[in-house]
Amino acid sequence: MSYAIYLRKSQADLEAEAGGAGETLSRHRSALLDLSKRLNLDIGAIYEEIVSGETIAARPQMQKLLSEVGQGLWKGVLVMEVERLARGDSIDQGIVAQAFKYSGTKIITPAKTYDPSNEFDEEYLEFGLFMSRREYNSIRRRMVSGRIASVKEGKYMGKVDPFGYRRVKLANEKGWSLEVVPEQAEILQKIFAWYLEPGGSITAVARRLKAMGCKTRVEEDWSRASVIQTLRNPLYCGYVTWGHKPVRKTIESGQVKKKRYLTDDYIKVRGRHKALVSESDWQAVQHKLDTTPGYKVRSDRTMRNPFQGLLYCGDCGHAMQLTTSTRGGKPNYGIFCPWPHCSNVSARLPALEGVVLDALQEWLRAYKVEIAAETADSSRLEDMKTALAASQAEIKRVTSQIERAYELVEQGVYTAEQFVERQKKLTARRDKLTEEAEQYRQQMDVFQQNQHLREEFIPWTEEAIRAYPSAQDAEQKNQMLRQILQKIMYRKHPIAEGKGRQYALSLDFYPAIPDAAVFAYKTQ
Repeated sequence: MSYAIYLRKSQADLEAEAGGAGETLSRHRSALLDLSKRLNLDIGAIYEEIVSGETIAARPQMQKLLSEVGQGLWKGVLVMEVERLARGDSIDQGIVAQAFKYSGTKIITPAKTYDPSNEFDEEYLEFGLFMSRREYNSIRRRMVSGRIASVKEGKYMGKVDPFGYRRVKLANEKGWSLEVVPEQAEILQKIFAWYLEPGGSITAVARRLKAMGCKTRVEEDWSRASVIQTLRNPLYCGYVTWGHKPVRKTIESGQVKKKRYLTDDYIKVRGRHKALVSESDWQAVQHKLDTTPGYKVRSDRTMRNPFQGLLYCGDCGHAMQLTTSTRGGKPNYGIFCPWPHCSNVSARLPALEGVVLDALQEWLRAYKVEIAAETADSSRLEDMKTALAASQAEIKRVTSQIERAYELVEQGVYTAEQFVERQKKLTARRDKLTEEAEQYRQQMDVFQQNQHLREEFIPWTEEAIRAYPSAQDAEQKNQMLRQILQKIMYRKHPIAEGKGRQYALSLDFYPAIPDAAVFAYKTQ
């Protein structure tokens, strides 16, 4: 078995590089390759982590390495110090320690070789990971304190150029400020002016920007969200902030998730950059945003849209939303695309529900015929069984040849060199056959599982179509549709000029069943 090398930058490395030190990964790579040469170790792979992630979830190369360590693919892993393996919380540290311990994989550093199966080395490793976490927290606190101090001095701490500005290095001191980009600044000032006009709205501003061909900082069309985010940003009236959207960790489905929340408890000071709008205009915009009613939010928070999380715009990809109005004293529900530049036409909810049920019934009839034909034709499963049996017979034959090779070397027919070469070839052949046999077993399992799922899926779908019209509420309807579908792509456009209010509606359905193809349904 060979060895792997794992390289990762730490926060200290990033600070050192910013101060003029050489590139970290190249120096560490050279040091570990020299170490492997001195120890006469065969290196099979080098993993380079180009990000300084706090957790294993943020480090894809570490995830790959741990997966292979858990499978016992490496005899050992070379790393500059054990602290490079994990600086996350105790859960991450435990995952790393257990992966190396249970697989018997060694950790080799220039200072020491750790054998996690050894009780003393295991304790030393766990202590090293614990101290690494303490050091990481200390560095993080120092960096955050430095950033807060910089913000209080009016410096800009963002990592990207905000729309309307470009970042510039401050002369004769550490830190950054902002320089106005004239063409972007002009557009930004128009955004504030348009919104403050009588009758000005977020959607109207987005559409005017689209008509002008203006793009956001990331070269995308302006949306309602990007316009609101711009209007809310105090940067444009001359302030810099810190902690306005702090990160909070939550547990969802057993996984740690990071989310940002707006808070009123944050640092806001006058920045060193030039303001693009007056503070009075910015305050007027905030007042209008706060007092303009938006989409109504129900106090009961009950679901009203049976297609929630399922129906998407086929033109721009955004989730279709529910709109409510009143017609003849009764609520009138419709489905529309919220993207201000999208030309997809809305539909009344009851009519769309009827079309979806018709489409599902039509698809189900064809799908039942297809499944019946597949069930009658058992040749595919038989072919997999035959291939598996052939692989197993060949494994048995090669194993017998390996045993025979031992006998021949004992009898003096093979020299030691011939035996090693012969054994290597036969072992490689057996390993390949074993892998093929496992693939055949997995294919058979997947095929049989899918067959079972399809047998259950048909009665699920039939029952859902039958019960949908009499469902108690939108949430129950949504659950029924989710049993059948992953998503629906919606398109509705005028058929042609001069033909009145006639539209062509097309729906692409993605069934929630393995091996089922996407099916299209069109009407007009």
